[in-house]
Amino acid sequence: MSDLWAGLIASCAIGSACAVLSVFVVLRRWAFVGEGIAHAGFGGAGTAWLAALVFPGVFRDNPALTFGVAMLFCLAVALTIAALTRRQLLHMDTVVGIFLVTSIAWGFVAAGIYTQVTDGRMPPDWEDYLIGRPVAPRFAAGAVSFSAAVLAICCVFGRELLACSFDPVLAQVSGVRVGVIHYLLVLLIAFTIIVGMPLVGSLLVAALLILPGAIALLVSRRMVSVVAIAVTAALVATSLGPLVNSQWPFVRVGPAIVLTLAIEFALVYAWARVRRSAPGVE
Repeated sequence: MSDLWAGLIASCAIGSACAVLSVFVVLRRWAFVGEGIAHAGFGGAGTAWLAALVFPGVFRDNPALTFGVAMLFCLAVALTIAALTRRQLLHMDTVVGIFLVTSIAWGFVAAGIYTQVTDGRMPPDWEDYLIGRPVAPRFAAGAVSFSAAVLAICCVFGRELLACSFDPVLAQVSGVRVGVIHYLLVLLIAFTIIVGMPLVGSLLVAALLILPGAIALLVSRRMVSVVAIAVTAALVATSLGPLVNSQWPFVRVGPAIVLTLAIEFALVYAWARVRRSAPGVE
């Protein structure tokens, strides 16, 4: 399998999973949650860079171990956000904001320490953790398997996720285990971000969990149509990203995907405004 086809397959698989989750994220107004969890990955990478100074024989030339630390950071932050917000100790925006800025600050401080100790060398692949990179063919199979699992879980728990997204109190009265669904959605977001980070980067991956759902909800309110439109919007962007990168290698895959989604949103928003201002349309 060529690198281009691997990138296309992985990108479209991740985009599909993110698109379905984005509907629930936008409905619950959890756009900021994805940002907080995603930026935790950069803080985790910073911790791995500092560990590489202490244990060079373990971390040197081992990007998988660095990614593993970043993954653990994302999961730890996700579970902490879920616990604090579930118990309503702090408002969601406050909790996420604290972790977001702290993770970014820690990542850059760690990168600065690494650079100072190594006489000016930047941490390995530090830019990739911010904006992603083309993925290897072996990554595609894992991305497809993971995305299929996310889609299957969303199908099984779709009604509960929707009920909690629209009205958690009513959902709980109706017998939905709101606490379980709360943690489930946060973990799904976290794992999707972890899988998407190598391709899109920790700074940009949250866009895949926001823009497809926002685009779809501008077009329709029927949930079947919303999900279909969100997936379509994501597939267009995630297909163009690797293709643009293959044609112009100086344009990274992640930024190309996000800018495509932003253009789609702008076009759909303009269309929605024109449509609603047309005579006879309320």
